[in-house]
Amino acid sequence: MLPPMDIRFCALDVETHGGTWQSFPEGFQLVLVGVREGDAFAAYTAEPESLAQLAGFLDDYPGVVVTYNGGFFDLPVLDWWFQRVLGRPLRVRHHYDLMKEIEKLAGYRIGLDRLAQYTIGAAKVPWDHRWNERVWAEEPHRLIDYNRVDVDLTHDLFARVLRGEQLFLGNTTVTPQAPSLDGADRTTRTNETGRLL
Repeated sequence: MLPPMDIRFCALDVETHGGTWQSFPEGFQLVLVGVREGDAFAAYTAEPESLAQLAGFLDDYPGVVVTYNGGFFDLPVLDWWFQRVLGRPLRVRHHYDLMKEIEKLAGYRIGLDRLAQYTIGAAKVPWDHRWNERVWAEEPHRLIDYNRVDVDLTHDLFARVLRGEQLFLGNTTVTPQAPSLDGADRTTRTNETGRLL
């Protein structure tokens, strides 16, 4: 097994518009998927060619796909869109949901913005997700910039996890364990509703 700092990883974040929690993930319109590996950032859309490129990247990706609340939101949305547009499920070999790992240790959830402010002194771009559809149609670069900041924050916070450094939650600190790639326990599987198993 490789030492934690040698784990290859990418950070992923999804932007959507519409939808209701009663029918989740159906009804959530996929707008943008941002992915960062190292210093490289890529943006994918719901267009079939773009989704197929993302699917190819994720299918073959040997490292860890890191999200913030992605087990609950990002991956089920992607799985639903992959099935709808590509006729196949999402496949991710290794997934690490940073929010879920923090919640296990702290006993509560903390938003990405507060965690980033407390831990690395950085903040998300102020944003109202109700703007996503309009901004994507009129000024797509603004939504890409917003997504890029979220992906960068997730990336930088996970890098701290790999180094064994603490994350600051305001009233406490946690040190999440880096993922192990030697077992199937990090493989993402979904059921027929797109919920992670």
